[in-house]
Amino acid sequence: MTATTYVDGRWWDRPERRIVPDPADNREVVAEVSLSSAADVDAAYAAADRAARAWAGTAPQRRHDVLLAAAAVLDRDREAMARDLVREEGKIWKDASGEVARSADTLRYFAMAALQPVGDVLPAPAGSFILSRRVPLGVVTVITPFNYPMLLPAWKIGPALAHGNTVVWKCSELVPLSAVHFTRALAEAGLPDGVLNLLCGTAATLAGPLLADSRTRAVTFTGSTAAGRAVQRAVTGRDVAVQLEMGGSNVAVVLADADLDAVTAHLAAGAFSGSGQKCTAIGRIVAEAPVADELAERLAAAAADWTMGSGLEPATKLGPLMTPAARDAVIRATREGVSAGGTVLHGGDPPAEERLAYGNFLPATVLAGVQPGTATARHEVFGPFAAVISVPDAGRAMEVANDTPYGLNAGVFTRDLALALPLVQSLDAGMVHLNAVTGFPPYVPFGGMKDSGSGPLEQGPRTYEFFTRGQVVHLHPEA
Repeated sequence: MTATTYVDGRWWDRPERRIVPDPADNREVVAEVSLSSAADVDAAYAAADRAARAWAGTAPQRRHDVLLAAAAVLDRDREAMARDLVREEGKIWKDASGEVARSADTLRYFAMAALQPVGDVLPAPAGSFILSRRVPLGVVTVITPFNYPMLLPAWKIGPALAHGNTVVWKCSELVPLSAVHFTRALAEAGLPDGVLNLLCGTAATLAGPLLADSRTRAVTFTGSTAAGRAVQRAVTGRDVAVQLEMGGSNVAVVLADADLDAVTAHLAAGAFSGSGQKCTAIGRIVAEAPVADELAERLAAAAADWTMGSGLEPATKLGPLMTPAARDAVIRATREGVSAGGTVLHGGDPPAEERLAYGNFLPATVLAGVQPGTATARHEVFGPFAAVISVPDAGRAMEVANDTPYGLNAGVFTRDLALALPLVQSLDAGMVHLNAVTGFPPYVPFGGMKDSGSGPLEQGPRTYEFFTRGQVVHLHPEA
């Protein structure tokens, strides 16, 4: 039995239990864990509130040292953590090991943020000083999803701690082991009791009391757009900062002059890596008509090379989806696309192999002939899925690309720089790539437009904008 409630420096066993299945074989039990209760929310906030003033007053060098030490624990235990991540979430080994390494790098980056300048000296009357500085908010609520159970917490908890805040963190109950590993790393690094408090349970149990508590000063959330907007509504009218990273029906625009060999490789990785369970996954491909059919065929051929299996098997390129319901949602979306005129070139149905029968597997799916304006051409499909949409020219391509409620990640593929730059500038997306579709190191800001994001961007050198507030100090040495 693994406890997943960590409050005020202690692990608490709780009566509610959850069996964690292996997504690659639902018959296999990865772990049995105890889940947090609604009553634990009050205890977590009380601990974070008690610890807030002391942690805010802790020397920045000390906050820096704790984050560096936690990163070293992740490096040391990378293999064991990656193995648990594969077994509970379904990632392939390379991606799981890489996620632990990236999480350590992220903590190292934010360790340095603790030592950066925090304000300015402003012009003042003779004999006095006016200082503008940044001060911690207090208690920050962190809510993270299943798909990056170590990296996304590092994105949020790292800067929260670096800037002097305490944290109440609700992880996804689908991936409790990764949250336990991450919390233990910070505890081993010397983080004082009460500074980080972990709650693991369902949204139905924890979301209400978590968002209603008056002690939180900020909520940083990653998840679906519907859940994110619910978070936003729950704290409206209160002095609570909100940072939302939500869904993304991400697009790649491919012009007729693009190098299709390179484009195919980029798009296959963008659509299928991580089993497509990424808010940045490229699910929509808007291609000029002269290359649309050939690109769809090339992408389908590439999809056939994405071998399915357990992430612990070296040959696996495509792991299972998180749950049977997640797999079934992608199947439904594919069938809706076919009903609207699309043609399945690869995938679309669960695999027939006996070795995959008990897992949440779905082949990399390519749908051609998708019509602009249909649901498949506008909305997110959270799985290994790519819809190819043919358009007559670049102008129409941009109209179709922007015809979605979302605006997170986008790419443009062309060899004509003069044409590419105005297209890049006209895309309604928070992050735009030219001749690529991915890549987000911790020093690069991350966030979206429209229904993909709200509030200050994550990562990068300006995270203090969300995790601190301004204060002006006017010093008069002589009364």
